[in-house]
Amino acid sequence: MNKDNSSMNMDPQLALRLLADGAVLVVAGVPVGTEFGIDLCAYTIGPEFRGVKMIPPGVHYVWCASQGLYGDAAPRVGFVHYFHPNEILVREWDKDLEELRPRQIAEPEVERDRIRKNLAQLEKMLAAYDYRYVCPWKDLTGSVTEPCVDRCRPTLGTIRTNIELQSCPDADRPRGEPGAASSSGSKRNAAIRLLLDESELLPNLKPVEGTAPRFSAIPLRVPHDALPADVSRHAMDCIAAVDNLIDSFGSSDALIEELQLAYVFFLVGYSVESLAHWRKLLGLLAHSEAAVSKHRLTYMKYSEVLAHQLPYLPEELMVPSPHNSVFKDVRELLVNLHEGGLSVSAERLRKRLEKKLGWYFEGLLDEDPEDQPVIIELPEAQESPICM
Repeated sequence: MNKDNSSMNMDPQLALRLLADGAVLVVAGVPVGTEFGIDLCAYTIGPEFRGVKMIPPGVHYVWCASQGLYGDAAPRVGFVHYFHPNEILVREWDKDLEELRPRQIAEPEVERDRIRKNLAQLEKMLAAYDYRYVCPWKDLTGSVTEPCVDRCRPTLGTIRTNIELQSCPDADRPRGEPGAASSSGSKRNAAIRLLLDESELLPNLKPVEGTAPRFSAIPLRVPHDALPADVSRHAMDCIAAVDNLIDSFGSSDALIEELQLAYVFFLVGYSVESLAHWRKLLGLLAHSEAAVSKHRLTYMKYSEVLAHQLPYLPEELMVPSPHNSVFKDVRELLVNLHEGGLSVSAERLRKRLEKKLGWYFEGLLDEDPEDQPVIIELPEAQESPICM
């Protein structure tokens, strides 16, 4: 049953249309008591549960969490799928891995045809998609297309809370360019990169092949080959990195799609890597006034996406504190939206965050004390005694 016990009322005409056009997910062999969910809907598997019907066309995230002997739930394991009208998708339970996998039979098309012919008898064992969550889910994923789903999901299909990592062979470890160790400019650039991206301090590990989401690479705010004179410029306004990012996607729409998909991978699947990718994109896009002026449409769309995403942040990232990097980046983004000529978008986002999260940005357009010149008072010179 759905964990939200409030009543679900659906317009009769909408119900008839969804029965005719909605997709169906059939699951087989899932143990009773297993936690199961699709998008923002959550269920507990009962003895008669066989799946979900009336799924609206579009991208959806399906997950399971097996139950231990003492009632403790395992981490969520799931997959993302772009459903088409009237599609029937079949998954079965893998007892060894405790996750849903594609049906392991010789003729899956024959089974789907048989299910379609007997769907009327199966419907009583299918839970209806909870349409109280249709609008929120549409707000979170409305831009995501099927090509984006195919590009970003792991090669093996399964999305886990934490991907399995393996140590990088010594031959594959980065060595740096010859002579870099003796270059003061290279040392300075490396120090700046460490300040801007703490992940460079972590051990050099790589995910097991096929298990990680395949997100696009994010350019460095300070390029490796930046001249010493340009390091501060890149750190203060990363327009060059934002240009490279948008160029790599080919369009702002593709960037927005990946932003939305990465966030729901985290929101529903608890994918740590997806949250890290989303935060890196925020950290890059928020720190360029020039990019706001140059890519106005992209930033208008981005501010709308953030307005829907941020209210779903985990509690530890909801605290409006200088120590909260998300809060700091959003504040910087609001400043740059104002300075870049998108004050309407900035105010719309600010008001939503005040209402939903209680985030108040006092003195938003005041000069940041960290950017002001530092005045150092030198001690007065003392007269030395004259020796006669």
